[in-house]
Amino acid sequence: MKKWVIFSIIMIAIIILWQFISIYQTAMSPVKDEIEKGVAVAQKGAELQSVEEVAAYNGTNSYVIVQGTDSEKEELVVWVKESKEIVHTMKMKDGIPKEEVLNYLQTDREPKEIISISLAMEKNTPLWEIKFKDSNDQYNLYYVKFENGEYFQRIIF
Repeated sequence: MKKWVIFSIIMIAIIILWQFISIYQTAMSPVKDEIEKGVAVAQKGAELQSVEEVAAYNGTNSYVIVQGTDSEKEELVVWVKESKEIVHTMKMKDGIPKEEVLNYLQTDREPKEIISISLAMEKNTPLWEIKFKDSNDQYNLYYVKFENGEYFQRIIF
C-alpha cells in the first residue's frame, strides 16, 4: 500500500512538472520567433557575418537589438523594430562601451544593486538602459544616450 501511495505522488509530481514546462515553452515561443526574425533581418540588412549578442527590448515600441560584426570586422549594433525593419545601425566604436556606462550614472539615489546594463531605444534614440535597485529598494531604470552618455530619462518604481 505504501509503495502505491509513493508511486502515485511521484507520478503526479512528474505530470505537474511536465505541464509547467509545456506551458512555459508555449508562452515563450512567440518571443523566440520574434528574436529569430529580428536576427535574420539584421543579418541580411546590415550584412552581419556573425552575431555576438541579441536582446529584446520592450519600451514604447518593441525592438530586437543585435550586436555582431560585418565583413570588414567592424562591430555593429542593429536595432530592428517589431515591424521587421531596421531603424538604426551604429558602429560600437561610435558609442560608449558597456564597461563605461556606469560612469555616466548620475543619480541622487545610491545604486545598491546593479541588475543589468543593456541596449535600448526610445524616441528613435539609441540608449543604454541601466537597471538597478537603490538604497530604498526601489527599482530604477536609468537611460543614457549610446553615443555620448548624456542623461535621457529615469523611471523609478
